[in-house]
Amino acid sequence: MSGTTTVSAIEPIALIFKLNNNMIERSLDGLSDEEFWQPAPGGGNPIGWLLGHLAYTRGQILSSVGHAYDTGLGAMFARGSALRDATSYPARQTIEAAWKETRGRMRDAFASLTPEKLAGPPPAGRQLPGAENLAGYLAFLAFHESYHVGQIGYVRRRLGHAGIAG
Repeated sequence: MSGTTTVSAIEPIALIFKLNNNMIERSLDGLSDEEFWQPAPGGGNPIGWLLGHLAYTRGQILSSVGHAYDTGLGAMFARGSALRDATSYPARQTIEAAWKETRGRMRDAFASLTPEKLAGPPPAGRQLPGAENLAGYLAFLAFHESYHVGQIGYVRRRLGHAGIAG
């Protein structure tokens, strides 16, 4: 067919992560350090924890595709970890730096994924809904990240800041 291009399975997944990068940047704009650690009225995780969780998860994603990266944040942002006092977490700048560092690393890692690798099995020991291959695993994690980006936007709005989309 003339004028058609082949789209790799990773391209739409990478786009979701790229869009999330922009949403996070807008979410952090104008947010005070106090608000960074303040949960939304009624409870839930504060933006600081959510961002740390996303950076931590991206470190796991990078390792799962053969581009190991330790965010330096430790497991305090792992799924199911107990919420602590804000003073026990790394500084906001450290969390934001880890997040920002993942951006280029994710782009480079995704660019190196071949169709064969994407069609291969997901990482061992990580059973995720619908993740029958590495592409499905990455798609689920893009969904997971987007879910938390939505939470960040909600918390931001509940703290009295402008929305980030729409």
